[in-house]
Order: sequence, then C-alpha cells, then structure tokens
Amino acid sequence: MIYSKQRESVLEAVRETQGQHPTADALYTAIREESPSVSLATVYRNLNQLAEAGQIARISIPGAADRFDPVTDGHSHLICRDCGAVVDIPRAALPDLTAPVAAVTGCLVESSGMVFYGLCPGCAAARES
Repeated sequence: MIYSKQRESVLEAVRETQGQHPTADALYTAIREESPSVSLATVYRNLNQLAEAGQIARISIPGAADRFDPVTDGHSHLICRDCGAVVDIPRAALPDLTAPVAAVTGCLVESSGMVFYGLCPGCAAARES
C-alpha cells in the first residue's frame, strides 16, 4: 500500500481510540479537528483500505455501523444490547476453534472472531440496582 498522509491520519485516529471501537463517523469527527478539509468519503476509503490490508480490524454489527479496532489479533467481542458498547474478549478466554472448523468443513480457516451479545459491565450493574 502506497503511503498517504490521509491514510496515516486515519490509522492514527483508530490507534488513539484503543478499546473504544469507533465508527467511521466518530473517526471523521475526530480527524476533522486537525484536518478540516478531510471528507467523509476519504475516511471511509482509507478505513476500507486499512482493513483490507490487515492494519485494523473491522467489526461488522448487523443493523448498526461497522466499528474499527486497532488490535488485529483475531480476538472476539461482546456487543452490549443496551448501550451498544463493543467490549474486547481476549483470545485466551476462548478455545481455538480453527482446527475443528477446518476438519468439519474442509475449509482453510484464515482468521476468526466471534461476536457475543449481552450486557456490558455498566449496563449489567444498572439492571441489578
């Protein structure tokens, strides 16, 4: 991938949000503070290129905007049903399912990640009180 100042700016914005899993719109708002001339289309294009190159991870959420993660180790996520937060689930918390999936399907598994749905700690605590 050829170097681009705008792509570097988008990558840096994603990295600065470690653990927050921002949407493209949130990143666009943040980037515009330092680069007012950047367009939303530029942010989307560069997010797509960075995700395709494996430099960031895309988290697709049915019925909602994609979120982006600077951590590309194939970890899983939990989506909070109440507030929409995206919570990281470390790889070590789950068994490696690559070999069983490959054995059953005959497919070559190149990457994996699962999405769980439930309540984040804050929303779970609010429900209990």
